[in-house]
Amino acid sequence: MIIRLALIGSGTQTDPYRIDLPTFSGVVTNETTGRAFADVPVSDVPADVAAFVAAYPTYDLTTPLPVPFPPALANAWAEFLARRYDLGNARWHPVVF
Repeated sequence: MIIRLALIGSGTQTDPYRIDLPTFSGVVTNETTGRAFADVPVSDVPADVAAFVAAYPTYDLTTPLPVPFPPALANAWAEFLARRYDLGNARWHPVVF
């Protein structure tokens, strides 16, 4: 599933820009806007996040979302990944951006 996500990091050698997910492929980034398109395995995307992505499709790395990604949905995705990868505490905090 192609999802536009927020980049994390400061862009330095010790803190490079990256996507805050355990697995993904096919990354296209725009460091100026802090966004990236990534192909995320469907098994790593809970149904409510997939529904949000489908409801608010994005076609470029510059146009803002019409509505912000809800913090509760971001937290639920982090918890989903923690359970999926058997982590005690949520490690990844992906944000649709």
